[in-house]
Amino acid sequence: MATSPNRRQRVFEFATPKVADLVVVEVVDVSRKAGSAETISDSAYGSNHPNTDKFPDFKLALIKNADEDQGQFQYWYYVKDRASQDDYNWEFQAAGGSNPLYDTVVRTYVTLRSSYETNSPKIGYNTSVDTEALLNLGQKKDNNTYMPSGDTDLTPFSGTVLAGTDSSGAAILATRTNGVKFDTDYILFERRQVRSGDETLDSLYVVEQRVFIKKIPIRGTDVDAEFNFALRSKQTIFHKDELPVKTTVFKESDTTVPTDPSKNTSQVFALGNAATAQGPIPFFGSKLIDGEGSNKFGILCEGRQLSDNWYSISEKEVVKTDTNNLVRSYTTYQNYTWPAVLDRIADENWTRNDGGTDTIVYPIYKRGAYSGPTKVLVQLYWTDSDTGFPTSTSQDGGHTHIGTINPMLPEPLVFQTPIATVNVPPTLHNQILVTATTGSNHPVYNYIGTRWLFLKTNHVDWPDTIIIADSQRPYRGGFLREKITAYKPVAST
Repeated sequence: MATSPNRRQRVFEFATPKVADLVVVEVVDVSRKAGSAETISDSAYGSNHPNTDKFPDFKLALIKNADEDQGQFQYWYYVKDRASQDDYNWEFQAAGGSNPLYDTVVRTYVTLRSSYETNSPKIGYNTSVDTEALLNLGQKKDNNTYMPSGDTDLTPFSGTVLAGTDSSGAAILATRTNGVKFDTDYILFERRQVRSGDETLDSLYVVEQRVFIKKIPIRGTDVDAEFNFALRSKQTIFHKDELPVKTTVFKESDTTVPTDPSKNTSQVFALGNAATAQGPIPFFGSKLIDGEGSNKFGILCEGRQLSDNWYSISEKEVVKTDTNNLVRSYTTYQNYTWPAVLDRIADENWTRNDGGTDTIVYPIYKRGAYSGPTKVLVQLYWTDSDTGFPTSTSQDGGHTHIGTINPMLPEPLVFQTPIATVNVPPTLHNQILVTATTGSNHPVYNYIGTRWLFLKTNHVDWPDTIIIADSQRPYRGGFLREKITAYKPVAST
């Protein structure tokens, strides 16, 4: 049925759960005014509603034909900026097995296109001077862009506001009782524009989804299968303009230190191996740092860029030591050879029936050789040095150096004469002097005397303990040293 040109019809539509967010639809007869320049001019998208008293701030957003056949009547859609969108525009997703790492809130905002850039907060981190306008966008004193929240009766969120500053310029925070609230646990992680699917809005408004995440370290605890240690780890995200921190002690409230000199996250990543933290200590790589109590932990720090704005820094304990860098010590048995120990060279004279004497020379052993299971102490040390443990000139390098191995080096005793012969296989021995003479009445040889001096070996007997191995190899970003000390076998009685 045709609509009278003299009668104006009006339809109300509700665009959101808030009754105030109306869409006013005017049914307009344009047949009589098709040639009116004034009407055409007034019909521009963004024009105010003709009745500004009753419908203030309503803007023309869409014109469409009301009847396909005649084109006499049109629908004129008037909308206004949506207020208090934080009361209803949120979707919450808890972190879980198949969900994101972080608790996530997605808020969808309908913003006037002409003021979109002005009213859009910066992602994650904001270095601008604080203003009330930035506060209302969720941007606070500590530079993070926090999440606005609506009425606490409708949302699970609460927040504080910047109430002012004290005499030193420090921020004073207070609970906001009206206006915009925001949750300091959630920061703006991502912004993305989407199509509204509503032709009424698309001409004047931009629809943007803002993704807020609960920025917390993602922690883990792994058991070192090799040493049965519980080793902690965490993954933290930082904005490119944010000043990252390095963890030095993992505990209920971690101990962290900032970069030195102050560098933002993107600069730290660009520096790579040259990046340092207060200490000074390397920011990336492995570093052995004093922990709680008498323990030290080797902490490995590495990172990767997630997006244009965000970086992830992973820190984990890779090894645990005591104050002397000792990771583990244990006693076991392994095969080892202990050489024979010579006590002395003995001689006996045998008188011949035809005159003269024959001298018999033979060895007397303090202990025989042994090769077999030997009790050993294995000590494992770790250092974060790029070059490992330095070497020492001493036999025992302690917990700081690789020692100089001083193995037992047995030497043979060999001498041969017409009157006496000895061939002793390699042994440990003190200095040994052997003398021999034909005497004055030897039936064959004229008088002659001789002597042999054998210097003592480097060990003259089995030591109570001896370092049989001291080596190192690259391990978990540093070097693992293995020092093996053998104990002298003791014969049972």
